[in-house]
Amino acid sequence: MTRIGMAKRSLPDFLGGIGWRLLVRVLFFSSAITLLLTLAQLYLDYRRDVSVIDQRMSEIDRGYRQSLGEGLWRMDARQLQLQVDGILGLPDICYVGLREATDGAVPLVVSAGLRQTNPLERRDFKIFHTTQGAEQLLGTLVVEATFDGVYRRLLGSAADILVSQAIKTFVVSFFILFIVHRLITRHLVAIAMSLRKYDLRGSQKPLRLQRRAPKFGDELDQLVAAFDQMYARLQVGYADLQLQVGLLQRLPVSAWTLAPDGTPDFVNQVWLEFSGQNLDFVRSDPEAWMTAIHPEDRETALKAFWDGVRSGQGFSFETRNLRAHDGIYRWHLQQAVVLRDAEGEVLKFVGTSTEIEDQKCAEEALRQARSELARINRVTTMGELAASLAHEVNQPISGAIINAKVSLRKLEQNEPDLNGVRAAVTRMLRDTQRAADVIYRIRSQFKRTAVSQEVLDLNEIIQETVSILRDEVVRHNISILRELADSLPPMIGDRVQLQQVIMNLIVNGIEAMKDADGKRDVALKSHRTEDGQILVSVSDTGVGFPPEMAERLFAPFFTTKPDGTGMGLRICRSIIESHGGRLWAVGTPGRGATFHFSLPAGR
Repeated sequence: MTRIGMAKRSLPDFLGGIGWRLLVRVLFFSSAITLLLTLAQLYLDYRRDVSVIDQRMSEIDRGYRQSLGEGLWRMDARQLQLQVDGILGLPDICYVGLREATDGAVPLVVSAGLRQTNPLERRDFKIFHTTQGAEQLLGTLVVEATFDGVYRRLLGSAADILVSQAIKTFVVSFFILFIVHRLITRHLVAIAMSLRKYDLRGSQKPLRLQRRAPKFGDELDQLVAAFDQMYARLQVGYADLQLQVGLLQRLPVSAWTLAPDGTPDFVNQVWLEFSGQNLDFVRSDPEAWMTAIHPEDRETALKAFWDGVRSGQGFSFETRNLRAHDGIYRWHLQQAVVLRDAEGEVLKFVGTSTEIEDQKCAEEALRQARSELARINRVTTMGELAASLAHEVNQPISGAIINAKVSLRKLEQNEPDLNGVRAAVTRMLRDTQRAADVIYRIRSQFKRTAVSQEVLDLNEIIQETVSILRDEVVRHNISILRELADSLPPMIGDRVQLQQVIMNLIVNGIEAMKDADGKRDVALKSHRTEDGQILVSVSDTGVGFPPEMAERLFAPFFTTKPDGTGMGLRICRSIIESHGGRLWAVGTPGRGATFHFSLPAGR
């Protein structure tokens, strides 16, 4: 009863399934084959019957010609009629006529049957009689055959064949249908009904067919095994998908996906809890979720959103979003990227809404810190300027003071040395002018005015600087050694600034040797390098410095002298670099130091 019930339930599916379609196709194919075979059989039968008629005509010629000739010779009309009737009695013969061949007015004619207008088969036989070895034409026998019997026999054969073949085809087709249903379709229906009940969220029993297990597995067993394997993989994939959905739901950022028209189809729980919206509301309209955006940001957000969706390029913009539980707006970064299919069509937009409130606060704090740093830099720059002025102006002012004291001593003598006073005052004017030039150059740098450029002889500047420092050199008992190249090319630069560099390097050497024992030499060298640069070296025999300190000497406010400002070498390097050159130092502890600077010729 259970199987009958299952069969009844599966009947509608069977009627609309492959069983009936198979039956129709088998019947159609079998009918076509039967029809073709029947036509072939009827053609063969037709050819056979026609051949029989031809053979019968030949038999009439052989069997009746001699007896008919004798009857005509004796003019035995009764005997001739009997023979003609006998011929007419043969199958498929419809007319027989015998006519005497004579020149008389009334020839002998014997006939039987109905003559046809256009007979399909007709034979004319000449009747002869042999007399004394010679043949004499006595008459003509006309025999006509009809195919009506042939057609009737063919029609009967066709009916018999078609009926028998139809019954056979119908029985065989239904047997095939039964076998297909028994072996295949009922199991397919059972598989379909089982698959409808499959639920990936729970465990399912392996799929099994309601039949005796075959000795060797067939295609249905392979299908069932494939379904079981697919179900196992689907369960694993579903578990992974559930895990990924759970991760998306609890990401530290709001995650969502959009359909190609911009309508949200997935929003994780983070956004729903933050905004207080529900999933149905968010899905109701592409712009529904934007009700959480600050009114001042909404217009810009809408434009960026629709531009990204309609162009298929995604979007990125910042908005202030309303947090539902406390009514506070928090900054968020809205970003979306595009997923496309193999043809490049948009499948989805995948995006996040990341809270950047802390980042915004940090940016504001950084802006304020930069503002404060700029103020500190201004103060530091003023300090550097003051230190630079103090360092650079100190030397010419010290020289002016010394010359002023010399003038006073010469004036206090019993006989004032006016020439000496005049020379000291001249030096005072030179020193004060140099201090004024230094101040002017430094002011020009800060006022962004053009630096004074002229063609210079670097050897001449070195000689002038040595002359200015003569008193300082004599007072500390220092020897100046000069090795200046005779063919040094001219260069273009600022005389006062370059003189300031050379003077600073010489004074540093003097101060490094003033407390040293032994010889005190400052060596000044100049020559042209292979690459066309002018190289100047200032060496001393003072205390020197360790090699690792070579670069620190040029750092702002770094000094090795108790009363130093730490700006001299820094200013020297900036001056040389502004002339397109380079300044560096080489030192050895206890063996003095050498400062080199290179400048391009012709600048």
